[in-house]
Amino acid sequence: MSRSNALIRFSPKKTLAALAVGSVLFISAPAAMAADTSIVKGHIVNASGSNLSNATITLKHKTKGLVFKVETNDKGDYLLRNVPIGDYDITISKDGYEQNQENGVQVSIGQSVILDSQLYSAGADNVERIAVMGSMIRRVDMASSTSGLTFSQDELQTMPVNTGFESIALLAPGTAAPGGSNFDGASSFGGSSAAENAYYFNGLNVTSIRTGLGSIRLPWEAISQTQIKTGGVSPDFGGALGGIVNAVSKSGENEFKFGAEARWDPSSLRSSHSNIYQSNGEVDTNTQQDGYDFKELQLWASGAIIEDSLFFYGLFAPRREAQDWAGQTTKGGRDREEDRWFAKLDWYMSDDHSIGFSAMNNKRTWTNQTYAYDWETNIVGEQQGVNAPGEDGGKVYSLNYNGYLTDAFSVSAVIGRVQEDVENVVASANPGVWDYRDGFSTLSQHTNSSVSEEHYTRDQARIDFSLDLEDHSIQFGVDYTKVKVDYSSSQNGIGDAQGWWSIYTAGADDNSGQTQGEDYVERRVRERFTDSDVTSTAFYINDSWQATDNLVLNLGLRYSEFENTVSDGRAYVEMDNQFAPRIQAIYDVFGDGESKVFATYGRYFQPVSANMNITQGSSSIEWFEYSELDQVDADGHPVINTDGSPSRGAMLRDRWDRQKGITEPGLIASSSLKSMYSDEFTLGYQQEVFETMTAGVRGIYRDLGRSVEDTDIGPVLSKKLAELGIEDNVGQSSYYVLLNPGEDVGVSYDFDGDGQVDNINLTAQEMALPEAERKYVALEFTLDGSVTDDLRINSSYTWSNSYGNTEGLVKTDNNQADPGWTTSYDYGDLMDHSSGDLPNDHTHAFKVSGAYNITEDLIFGFVTRVTSGRPQSYFSQHPDGVGSCTAGSPWDDCISRYYDQASHYDENGNPAPRGTAGNLPWVTNIDLSLTYMTDILDGDFSIKGTVYNVLNSDSAINVNEERARYADTSSGLELNPDYGMTTDRQEERFFSVVARYEF
Repeated sequence: MSRSNALIRFSPKKTLAALAVGSVLFISAPAAMAADTSIVKGHIVNASGSNLSNATITLKHKTKGLVFKVETNDKGDYLLRNVPIGDYDITISKDGYEQNQENGVQVSIGQSVILDSQLYSAGADNVERIAVMGSMIRRVDMASSTSGLTFSQDELQTMPVNTGFESIALLAPGTAAPGGSNFDGASSFGGSSAAENAYYFNGLNVTSIRTGLGSIRLPWEAISQTQIKTGGVSPDFGGALGGIVNAVSKSGENEFKFGAEARWDPSSLRSSHSNIYQSNGEVDTNTQQDGYDFKELQLWASGAIIEDSLFFYGLFAPRREAQDWAGQTTKGGRDREEDRWFAKLDWYMSDDHSIGFSAMNNKRTWTNQTYAYDWETNIVGEQQGVNAPGEDGGKVYSLNYNGYLTDAFSVSAVIGRVQEDVENVVASANPGVWDYRDGFSTLSQHTNSSVSEEHYTRDQARIDFSLDLEDHSIQFGVDYTKVKVDYSSSQNGIGDAQGWWSIYTAGADDNSGQTQGEDYVERRVRERFTDSDVTSTAFYINDSWQATDNLVLNLGLRYSEFENTVSDGRAYVEMDNQFAPRIQAIYDVFGDGESKVFATYGRYFQPVSANMNITQGSSSIEWFEYSELDQVDADGHPVINTDGSPSRGAMLRDRWDRQKGITEPGLIASSSLKSMYSDEFTLGYQQEVFETMTAGVRGIYRDLGRSVEDTDIGPVLSKKLAELGIEDNVGQSSYYVLLNPGEDVGVSYDFDGDGQVDNINLTAQEMALPEAERKYVALEFTLDGSVTDDLRINSSYTWSNSYGNTEGLVKTDNNQADPGWTTSYDYGDLMDHSSGDLPNDHTHAFKVSGAYNITEDLIFGFVTRVTSGRPQSYFSQHPDGVGSCTAGSPWDDCISRYYDQASHYDENGNPAPRGTAGNLPWVTNIDLSLTYMTDILDGDFSIKGTVYNVLNSDSAINVNEERARYADTSSGLELNPDYGMTTDRQEERFFSVVARYEF
């Protein structure tokens, strides 16, 4: 079918040289998101430079045999959508003209290929033509200003890049590892928190369902290409303030292929960092028993069921992990097994229509062993309980369709399901017991301190349309997602032993009721249950307009709605009217396609995390008991009873209920709650250099316009209820409410129990919470491409500053990977002096990655990242009578006195604004690889050795920031001798070998 109505206009080159046969421009097109296709377009002229209509452009997939044709319109333009990724031979022909051909043109995910050409009359004698024959790769993007990088799996296999999206994302400018050990390695994009990104695979959202920290585990061998979007994101993507990672899978070809790959990361070749000790002599980070051995085998097969039409790809990837570790009182071991598999079918029914089906499994099972252990002698004792089994992961299914409905009207669609399940079975019923009086000591030999069962399902569907007109290319579509959350958790222990048990020394006015300076035992029990939903619906439209020969405008708008429910189906979060404009302007400076100036503006909305259905919308029962310290051993620690709990004396006060399982939407979220959003502005310049490279500079400004936080409004609410003459008969001490800091809060509940709902409005002035602030400014310099035929690099330097009073959904400085449920904004007093440089602030970042062909068979790969350390803060308890704790303040209850590592004050009670205690050390990470390739028995064999963290650097990426302890107003705060102690550091050096054979 000849598609002569594909009329989007792109200006021709101004010279014959620029109109050379087969000139190719790779760009990130502002096109609707399709799972595994892209766009080919361009402009055809004759020998004199006049537009050439009805020329035929024929694309033939080199390995699938697929053929696609399109004709130019009366302006010489053509556009072909839904082109499957891969390598193509492209022929340009017209009766009476000599045929032009370009072989091996690569079509990549999220990138368009612009192929401009000049045809000459058959038999014409034009000497000038000799000077312009050949092809030329145009590297500067003239149709879009979305920032980021795209990598094929073949490229990554020649570099020392570990499997996983995060390892790839860190190659891009403006990304940084978060530093928190609980963050699953998720990256920060452009100063945003690590829980504010989105991940896609074959068109499905595969972001971790509960937390948003990274993606679900994927079959990495099956991934064909990965695109990292760091800014200027088009409106077909949403639900993220940070960045987008978009990947597509491999597919079958006409030729049958079989392959195998084996990887081994031996524990014997893994270095070990030294122990870290507390000031009291107790070990804090114990490496004496550390060990990790990883093995993986990947087997795949692909081919054509029907030649040129129906293809299959299948992968089986079993992996085995053995890990050992130790703490103070226990030594742990885990044997983990995972048999990942992936299958894909692609049916190209005609030139105009295709469908694809994929399915995968990433279920993982393990067995944990726990042994008695003495860290001082490094002696392992008897096993505690029995082997404890567990499992996580699930399955993924998706169905895709791509097609042309008319010559100029195309459609792509995807429906699918992502499942995640987590279950653990404890080996013994011993609860966790810890002593916090002098440093930190683990007293129990527990196997698990908590017991939980989690089931998550994300069902999703989206459809995208594209309409190509003369000077406009219009994309629009809709996507819908529904997440099912089924969760329950409690503390380990049976009967009166259940709980998290902690030993403390009482401060002034201690909540325990104990006399200041005396010791006590705290028992904390928190049980949660929810069976609830999270839904989102979005519509978008984007017009890519060739406004002039040199100017392209991408004018987009995304509209979205979010809803979170409690278990009975009622919504506690309902957000609509979320209009997000996305605008790009790209100007071809000299009209030759070799340099551009661009500017973008975009608004991005962040949904309320599914995690909040658990932490905020669940039936959450939480209570505390406080007892006198009873029998102690020779070290002054309480004796552990036979049921695993600490010995204790009389109760110091009545049980204190923090939460009673209330799930009333009017009490857990403000009636005026509005969405979290961020605005982004960029301005940049990009220039082709040395014909094979691109240099660029980009300025970025991001501003968090509004945040959604959980705040215990209890201290303010109690004053308001007293003012209104309403007695609080609910019987819980805390009222955590989702709200927008700096705005009014409305709650509804029958507080006095008279059968009538009390509607309470707390104004922004009564709440006295500062507005959320997070700003990111950066200047990025990039240079990438082929230095020579044998040396390819991606390099960047980024200067940036991230500052404000909130990091976002998670909190790095106290390692709180609990999206939407951090200590920020829990109380107004916690926000005193909280403004400053944020934990994701890394002022300087240098990155160089690439590969060098030493010979045709030997490739040297390298990845280097050198980053300045993040800011460090002083934290202590909030002093009485100052700041928000001043008498008469809404927050004069000064609840933050009971929070560790939270208030921004030093040991003398003086303000210590965030990030003013210096910076952590620079982090240098160098990874190197060497790959040898050869032919064996008509197959391709390679072996690759990689050393990660060659220098075995162990720079601190997180430290103890608690400067002072114990709220003692009579003698002042006590200095914490462990302030500045390393709590997280770079991963130790390790070696990996990968052998691969494909035939």
